[in-house]
Amino acid sequence: MKKDLLNISLAITGILAVIALVIFVIKLGNLPKNESVDKQTETGAPANEGSNPVKTADSGNSDAGNLKNLTGRNTDSGNTDPEKQDVVVISPTSTPTPSPTPSPTPSPTPTPVVNIGNIDPSKPIVALSFDDGPSTNTTSILETLAKYGAHATFFMVGENIDMYPDLVKAVYESGNEIGNHTINHANLKTLSASEIRKEVEGNQDKLNKTLGTDLKFIVRPPYGNVNDTVKSTVEHPLIIWSVDTLDWKSKDAQKVFEEVKKSTKNGSIILMHDLYKSTAEAAKLVVPWLVEQGYQVCSVSEMYAACEVKLENGKTYNGITRK
Repeated sequence: MKKDLLNISLAITGILAVIALVIFVIKLGNLPKNESVDKQTETGAPANEGSNPVKTADSGNSDAGNLKNLTGRNTDSGNTDPEKQDVVVISPTSTPTPSPTPSPTPSPTPTPVVNIGNIDPSKPIVALSFDDGPSTNTTSILETLAKYGAHATFFMVGENIDMYPDLVKAVYESGNEIGNHTINHANLKTLSASEIRKEVEGNQDKLNKTLGTDLKFIVRPPYGNVNDTVKSTVEHPLIIWSVDTLDWKSKDAQKVFEEVKKSTKNGSIILMHDLYKSTAEAAKLVVPWLVEQGYQVCSVSEMYAACEVKLENGKTYNGITRK
């Protein structure tokens, strides 16, 4: 009986030992797997260098944090709506290109500048003037004036201003004077006050637009025609003439030259027209002759400024009486 109990006890002990051994082996097989997971969780790096585990934004991975800092984009996987994503911003290491600073636009001169530095008021002076231009003959006249150090006033009409804007600028930039000869070369004596203003102020606006200026120009009324309405309406000096070369009638350079020689005096305003080639040829005779006679050949405003005569609005001027 005792022997049977001992055998049973040994059998039970053996079974328990086997069970314990099996349990131990199972636990021993599971131990490396658990330690590997714990190690990865603590360090944020895989235990096996050959593996490539997926990195998540909330795993403590530093790359995900850097991406958010550099781009401003939300790396939270729960924010999948594109409209709710932050826009990409420039990296702090990038240098944005500055916008170019626009150049300031110079303010236009409010009134024409009359330079009389080279004019001696004690010596004879004449003013040359050319009407109805500019035209294809204007450049030739400018060249003649420049050759002899002379200036003139060019009274321009609206249609030709539109046709030759570059010549308008050339006259202005050469130091010669620009004058207003109305838009349509209208006889101002036949117009109402409002129509006169339209002819004069409209042409002034046209000249300023062409030149990019804001100037107030002297006016030559077409045909020299003025009356009380014109004088009270036109808010500019009205420039007539004292020597009519009749170049428009003769279209002959020699006849124009002879008229200048016959009629010119100290303080004269000479009337010519730069519409005609014959006038451009006449200028080649007139200008050097005037210089040889001792005249200083000037624009209208230069002559009056040198003689200390202030030009007033609504008044007519046809030269200066000088000894």
